[in-house]
Amino acid sequence: MPDTARYEPRSAFVELATASAKDLYRDRKGAFSILFTFFFFFLLIIGLNFVVNVGGREDPVVVIDSAVPQSAQIAGELESAGIVVAEAEEASATVTITAARNGVAIVLDAEADPKWLAVAAAVERTGTAYSVTDTDGEVWIDLLRANLAALSCIGLLAITFIGTSVPLTRMRENGTLRLLGTTPASKFTFIAALTPSRLIFALFVIVTIHATSMILGYSQLWQLFRLVFTMLLGVAMFFALAYLLASRTRRAETVNNLAAVLPVMAIFASGSVLPSHLIPEPVTWVLNCLPTTWYMRAAAADLAGDTTSAGLLFLYWGLMLVTTLAAGILAARMFIWDDRER
Repeated sequence: MPDTARYEPRSAFVELATASAKDLYRDRKGAFSILFTFFFFFLLIIGLNFVVNVGGREDPVVVIDSAVPQSAQIAGELESAGIVVAEAEEASATVTITAARNGVAIVLDAEADPKWLAVAAAVERTGTAYSVTDTDGEVWIDLLRANLAALSCIGLLAITFIGTSVPLTRMRENGTLRLLGTTPASKFTFIAALTPSRLIFALFVIVTIHATSMILGYSQLWQLFRLVFTMLLGVAMFFALAYLLASRTRRAETVNNLAAVLPVMAIFASGSVLPSHLIPEPVTWVLNCLPTTWYMRAAAADLAGDTTSAGLLFLYWGLMLVTTLAAGILAARMFIWDDRER
């Protein structure tokens, strides 16, 4: 008789990872909710940036002060971007670029209200630091660029906490983990098997942030490679913290409430909503100790051109790596299948 095909069991990790991916695929609503938070805030910031910095503004006419050392290079970048560069004596200018202590100052005519994002991008392509103010003294920022690191943090937090901690806690709550505890699979194998299917969503967030930064010229090519490492390290850290949170928690509602607060906390910790000088010093100290703050500052070094964070990048990487290892080890050791293990 011919040999019949026999099913060869795969490793416990592959079996559990496959089952987790199938469950996530069947739960379309849950899969959508994982990315909803990220896209909601992403589109919100894009809309705000358009309303504040683009909508209703007139095309700029730029004058470059002769005292600017890079005036010829900046003028070339402006002209290649299709921006009109006028002579100093022309009265039609709505944007003036003057020399400043650490670069150049882009001064907008407050009455003309010109578009300035393309002007700032052209200046940055020359490698020149800049600030943007208007003739009334008001400071202007690119809202999308300033919040891109926080947006990536929000997306990764939603994937790791809402999309991972909450379902894992719910499995303990409904008794599923008690049944899995009777199988030969180890706790570490089970925790690790939940990651691959959710890592796809994290990669989607990373690609979206990278594409936005590259298209809008926020980062140079070499910065994007460094940013990949920062974001992957952030993903690992957030997964480790999410597993640690869910290692013993029984009530999914509690984890879900905490996961809903984390994006708001991340936005406030980023400093883009409230300037640091308006926050009490004890609160600032606490925010500086949060892993989300380390991640956002490391990402801002390449997304927002934050030179201060760039100088401390290795410190942030070290803190994130130590947190990842410590939280991962604790999660594996503290994880319980059921309350009876307490």
